[in-house]
Amino acid sequence: MKAIIGGTLIALFFSAAGQAADVAAAPHGTKGDIIYGDPKADIEIIEYGSLTCAHCAHFANDILPAIKEKYLDTGKARLHYRNIIRDQVDLAISAVARCGDMEMTHKLTAAFFASQDKWIHLGSEAAMIDSLATVAAAAGMERTEFDRCAADADMRKGLVEMTQRGAQLYGVRQTPTVIVNGMVLPDYSAESIEAAIGLSLK
Repeated sequence: MKAIIGGTLIALFFSAAGQAADVAAAPHGTKGDIIYGDPKADIEIIEYGSLTCAHCAHFANDILPAIKEKYLDTGKARLHYRNIIRDQVDLAISAVARCGDMEMTHKLTAAFFASQDKWIHLGSEAAMIDSLATVAAAAGMERTEFDRCAADADMRKGLVEMTQRGAQLYGVRQTPTVIVNGMVLPDYSAESIEAAIGLSLK
């Protein structure tokens, strides 16, 4: 797991707020929790994650599919994804991922995590953004839309505030952090999640 750097978050907050006068807010978008599964399911799983976090990509690509098949798709549980913003690239592409409806947000989030190993080591923010724009284009988003969404001040501000609330509500300091029915788990393994779900089902 990767710890969140407080100074970086402060810088991101002022960066997001400073753009408010210059960039128009997107007319639509997925704000708040990104929900997977039946929103009315009794068991609530919360994941605090970051799109630039390798452990979060591992969770999304290798652990979540089995949890989804066994618990989310069957209506036993729902998962609420909440962003923890770690850096400027994370802030930009998290805003991009949320620029459309929930279905498009699911699609882009999955695409960014699935391709993370191809763009995360490119070195510069500009190179990573260009690579991510190509990923988004394959999902149906043109570059002009990508750039507009990445710069949306309202969405960026909301993402920084979501990060702050995670720290305030659950003491989140690393990603991913997984919570099942209010219980913060010691790790994000499938075994820990299934054990917590099992307790909730009793």
